[in-house]
Amino acid sequence: MTIKRTLPILGQPNPEQPQDVHLVGRYALGITWADNHSSIYPFDRLRLDDPALAGAPPAALTETMTWPREIKKLPDALRVTWADGGQSLYPYPLLRARCGCAGCTGGH
Repeated sequence: MTIKRTLPILGQPNPEQPQDVHLVGRYALGITWADNHSSIYPFDRLRLDDPALAGAPPAALTETMTWPREIKKLPDALRVTWADGGQSLYPYPLLRARCGCAGCTGGH
């Protein structure tokens, strides 16, 4: 998968830096980026997109595999500890590149 990178503009906030990380309903994570763009990531999609599982995603996800026990904002990445004990690390540029909103995917 090719990751599209944003180009920081001098004097502007870094669009790959999260301003706020929050829950969206009961089954998704929301990120408001420094440039005020908002992204929503359903927990099951996050687990399937775990960079550590690249090329070998699980055949089926159980509820404990997609339920976060802890979400921690680190300087360069978001760390999710899942209810089944697994941990996932999502670098911010990767999350921003995987935004599925209409503006980012070209949908209308």
